[in-house]
Amino acid sequence: MRWIKALGSVSVTAVLLAGCGSAAESAVRETAQRFLDADTTDACGLLSARAMEDLTQHGRQTCPDALTAARTPGGTVGEVLVWGSDAQAKAGAETLFLHEYEDGWRITGGGCQPSAPELPYRCLVGGP
Repeated sequence: MRWIKALGSVSVTAVLLAGCGSAAESAVRETAQRFLDADTTDACGLLSARAMEDLTQHGRQTCPDALTAARTPGGTVGEVLVWGSDAQAKAGAETLFLHEYEDGWRITGGGCQPSAPELPYRCLVGGP
């Protein structure tokens, strides 16, 4: 009888965790797609503070100007992977990296391409 209760408890936990993953994946997908579809001003509002600093070269350029120069064509978000408060979203050949902050998901890296197998990505905006 104990194993039935334990099995039921494990099943409920698995369902709850699956639900959380789906909610996080949906939020990541939505944020990534908004970034890809937005004009540069709105897209800048979705960047993490560090990605913004890197992109603007610590304030030497405006974010919209720097993003116009660095941005790749958008697309539709396909595969989304979430690891706790970090995530990756793929749109065509482009990969976006995101982090969940108190105010929601933000882009930490955009226009990212793998540099070589087993090596980090190279990103036009921020990084992984």
